[in-house]
Amino acid sequence: MSSNILGQHMGKQSWAAEVIQDKLARFSVALLAAIMVLVVVPGSAMSMDVKENVSGFAEFAKKGGAMEVNPSCFVTSCGKQTKECFVEDGRCLKGALCLSRCRGDPDCATGCFAEFGCKRLDAWLNCTVEKEKCVSTPSQLINNSAWFETNIPKKLKNFDASTMQGTWYKTRGYNKKYDCYLCQPNRFDYQPGSKTLLADIQLRLPKAKSSNFWQNNIQERLLISEEGEQSTFKASGEIFGLSFEEEWYVVAADSDYILMAYKGFNLQDKYDGTFVYARTPNLPADVEAKAKEAAEANGYSWSQFCVVDNTCPPQPQVSEAPVAIGLEDVPDLIEWFAPGTIPKSEFSGRYN
Repeated sequence: MSSNILGQHMGKQSWAAEVIQDKLARFSVALLAAIMVLVVVPGSAMSMDVKENVSGFAEFAKKGGAMEVNPSCFVTSCGKQTKECFVEDGRCLKGALCLSRCRGDPDCATGCFAEFGCKRLDAWLNCTVEKEKCVSTPSQLINNSAWFETNIPKKLKNFDASTMQGTWYKTRGYNKKYDCYLCQPNRFDYQPGSKTLLADIQLRLPKAKSSNFWQNNIQERLLISEEGEQSTFKASGEIFGLSFEEEWYVVAADSDYILMAYKGFNLQDKYDGTFVYARTPNLPADVEAKAKEAAEANGYSWSQFCVVDNTCPPQPQVSEAPVAIGLEDVPDLIEWFAPGTIPKSEFSGRYN
């Protein structure tokens, strides 16, 4: 074959490859657009417009809101994260598939993260949902302005933030969706010059399909509120790829325990809760008596608090082997192309 003919032949191969790559790229973009709509507000293809304010994606989905989608953004603005998740990491892709079936249900999403959570999934969601807004609700609809202004817990006056230095354990939790995770030692580093506490928050999510768990280490920054402000701290951080803003209220405290309430929100939803800190993994009987009295004096029923398991067994070794897509993922793939095909009742408890 002459060099000229070879060149023409190679040119045709190159052109054909470009055509194939272009078609695959367009197909991938279409898939990504579909899954992102489903991940954040599944079923939106059948939705109607929402006119009133909502608190986040979860409420927007329940009211039938249609998302604003920029398909090219997945590749042009979040190409690295998309490639790493959808091409290089089967666990990340399985996590995205799992989330697509949750249809806005926060409990279901937590179960998906427990099974398939990984840094690449966090990075992909952070880029496509929060940073670049490849998929978003109309910006004027999300309104949480009144969330921190109503039903405010009464904080303890003159609380000395420096007393939180060191390790505290969450031993009791009031909101079972947010406060009752396994293994919750929290370490605080008091920064007097900047009037902040740097917090290393730990928690574990149990995996429904095994006896293992997913370990989470969250870094939070707690800004000590000024005199006269209604909260004790203003906290910020990131979990599951989404940043959050919270206000913490020290309701009661002494050297043995802290009764802490909080209100917060992220792009997914708004939330609140209450928990008890102690210096030991388990709440001693005499300390429990004080915490119970303080809780009930502030309107919390002690019987509704869960007991946090702080035994914290060693972390099982996590396999680094590639995770393959299998037959069990077919229903998730169907949901990509035809949302609503499978009744929600058939999978609502699949991962949680």
